[in-house]
Amino acid sequence: MAAVDLDKLETAIKYVQRIADGCNPVNNVPMEEDAVLNNPNVIRCMFFIKEVLEEVRRNGGVIGGRKPKQEKAPFPFEILKEFRYERDQSITYLLKQIQTPVEGQDIKKITARTVTDWMKTAGYLTMAYSEEVGKETTMPTVKGKELGIYTEVRSVPGNTYLAVIYNQKAQEFVVQNLEKMVNGEAADDAEA
Repeated sequence: MAAVDLDKLETAIKYVQRIADGCNPVNNVPMEEDAVLNNPNVIRCMFFIKEVLEEVRRNGGVIGGRKPKQEKAPFPFEILKEFRYERDQSITYLLKQIQTPVEGQDIKKITARTVTDWMKTAGYLTMAYSEEVGKETTMPTVKGKELGIYTEVRSVPGNTYLAVIYNQKAQEFVVQNLEKMVNGEAADDAEA
């Protein structure tokens, strides 16, 4: 088992978190939307890296060895009462906004995949071929568009993709149904 420098580990966690938040890791200034580090795949990767680094921190900087995995506390859905619409945004950024009050606590995080999969099952999103980006991607259905979900073409070097954006009505719908989404409850019981 090897140990790492805990000061360097804290700096690495801070920088990875800044990148995941869409900011320059050094000066914490928001990056342009088309910056390669703002790509959804890179952001998801940064959140994963952050989880790994935080696990190393919980192990006291020790890499390797096995500690019994502790169960995380369930997400406190009561904080959803405090939700306030800020701007139209993707599900990744909406969940980040929702989970900010419990950041740093040992609470089970809600993933974009949980929400997106539920929205597909409920008929608000689907996988379809997009002429705009020339590939199959997640897109809103007619029902999703009526709810307030739309897409924007975005580009980063080497990749053009459709960002799925939720307006105020769609975000409030997600917040109202988030507990159902996490619990895997049937989508047909959703409140629109």
